[in-house]
Amino acid sequence: MTDSLDKATLRLSARATRAAFVADLDPLAHRLAFRAVPTLVTAMLADRDRIALYAPLDEEAPALRLAEALIAQGKTLCLPRVIDRLGLMEFRAWSPGDRMEEGRFGTRHPRADAPICHPDAIIAPLIAFDDGLMRLGQGGGYYDRAFARYENALRLGLAWSVQQIDHVPSDPWDVPLHAVLTERSIITPAPETVTL
Repeated sequence: MTDSLDKATLRLSARATRAAFVADLDPLAHRLAFRAVPTLVTAMLADRDRIALYAPLDEEAPALRLAEALIAQGKTLCLPRVIDRLGLMEFRAWSPGDRMEEGRFGTRHPRADAPICHPDAIIAPLIAFDDGLMRLGQGGGYYDRAFARYENALRLGLAWSVQQIDHVPSDPWDVPLHAVLTERSIITPAPETVTL
């Protein structure tokens, strides 16, 4: 088992790196970032109908920018809704323009009466990732449990390129992603990385 202090220290460092990178981005570059991603992942999502996105916090990569292109491809979208502090969350249907509610930890999520959705692709936020596609999250275990519950879902991380590090410490329950999408590339198991 990994020392939790290692992960906590790494989270602080990675958050600071991400914040500095986003603060230094040219406003136009920030607005255009990730716009080409849905077109490039069409093949990856060809046999996936229900795609889970997330409403970003702080300097997280802007997942909701993918929504319109995914809808144009006929995909149904959903967002996570945190249920409790024990690491449980569910996915609820969502479309651009739907009203969202404030959730735990400053999150935003679909209303409680939005239909339950069972995603077959989950686009997840992260704090850091490595070449092995291991993901460092916020530490609550929400996505780890979702990945276990939807074990056949495609697991995609969305991140700024500066969030790639040499090594993410992992625990036995941590599951690698299938790919990470950044503003510069689609990172898949070597040697298949595609530069944008």
